[in-house]
Amino acid sequence: MKEPNDVAPISALTGMTVLSLASGNKLGRVADVHIDPVNGRLLGLSLADEAGAAADLPYEKIFSFGRDAVMAESDEAVRTIPEGEIMIGRNAKDLFGTTIVMESGVILGEIADVLVTLKPPPTVLYEVRRSMLDRLLGRTFFIPASIGYVLSDDAARLLVPDITAEIASPDAKDLGGPTIDVRIIPAHLNTDDEFEEETVLREPDEDATVLRQHGGRNNEDDTLIMPTDEGTPH
Repeated sequence: MKEPNDVAPISALTGMTVLSLASGNKLGRVADVHIDPVNGRLLGLSLADEAGAAADLPYEKIFSFGRDAVMAESDEAVRTIPEGEIMIGRNAKDLFGTTIVMESGVILGEIADVLVTLKPPPTVLYEVRRSMLDRLLGRTFFIPASIGYVLSDDAARLLVPDITAEIASPDAKDLGGPTIDVRIIPAHLNTDDEFEEETVLREPDEDATVLRQHGGRNNEDDTLIMPTDEGTPH
């Protein structure tokens, strides 16, 4: 895949023609950009195909982002979306107006725009403003989408760690490099299985492995004896 080293707002992609590199056929136009809003990944492009039906072009099937067209690898790269099918991720436009709330309960602002880097690996950035006046005066800032904890079901709120305020930048190009992920999930949100930590102990001459699991039921340590093949008891 070939891409320019640009950070582009989704409006720069919306409406662009999508062509097949294999045939030259027109496959549709970009209707929206499909993203993973919490992990900050560009999943693909939402299209309106030549028949007007909704279609999907996965990111891995895009050959290049050009000035005048997006080039798909082949005609088969574009898939018509069956009516009623639920797609993974979100269309970027769904995030316009989403309130960003830090874990301390402080509102950081609202998403004013969504940007993507066209250089692999593609990442997603949010342009944030605190008020309409801020945007009119050019007082917006940018944060990486990969810093998010969770997006509410109605996309009205995005929860982020407090450190987001320190990572925010007035220039999107400062965040256009590798994905930033500083999420430390609070203990009460941890959905891991009941055992949080394991320690495996085995002496060279022993016939069994001792598996010690910490933080189990009632915060007690459980020790299990796991026989090896050579030392299986009879």
